[in-house]
Amino acid sequence: MATGFLDGHRVLGFDLETTGFDPRSDRIVQFALVGSDADGSHLNTHSLVDPGIAIPIESSRVHGIEDGDVRGAGSFGDHIDSISRLIEGSVIVGHNVLAFDWRFMEVECSRIGRDVPEPLAIVDTLVIARRFGVPGRHKLGVLCERYGIRLERSHRADADAGATLLLLWKLMGAYPKKFKGGIEDFVASLSQ
Repeated sequence: MATGFLDGHRVLGFDLETTGFDPRSDRIVQFALVGSDADGSHLNTHSLVDPGIAIPIESSRVHGIEDGDVRGAGSFGDHIDSISRLIEGSVIVGHNVLAFDWRFMEVECSRIGRDVPEPLAIVDTLVIARRFGVPGRHKLGVLCERYGIRLERSHRADADAGATLLLLWKLMGAYPKKFKGGIEDFVASLSQ
């Protein structure tokens, strides 16, 4: 498998669950960072987050998180230090992370007056699946099924973050020639 471009880096699957789809009016209710440090040691940080607003029933139906679940979980501001420590300098892997999760991070950080953590790179498996022409639909659950990844508890941040990281590994195995060179070059090639 072509893993060389990830060697020596902290690599973390990243996922958020939210109160809705609009980062300007909705809030984060759960985050997860799952993967390994540069030395190969396992990292797994996830938590519920009190959004400070009611969680709409439609959102609760998707991720199963209700108002009572987040009571006392701490605000986003209470969690940003641990989130930032992990994200800074890391390779962040997510599914639709550029269009969704990272936008929530940017807005939430702005809302509390904090700088957005700076990863080394953000790798979006949705962008990869589309760019590589992976046949079929590109939803996380569909791609996981296609590549034999068990996704239990979908739409829970820790499960989705772990599944996305496994999906990247599967894509690397299926398309080894496309994962050459350094991580920065690879990410840049996706945006061309």
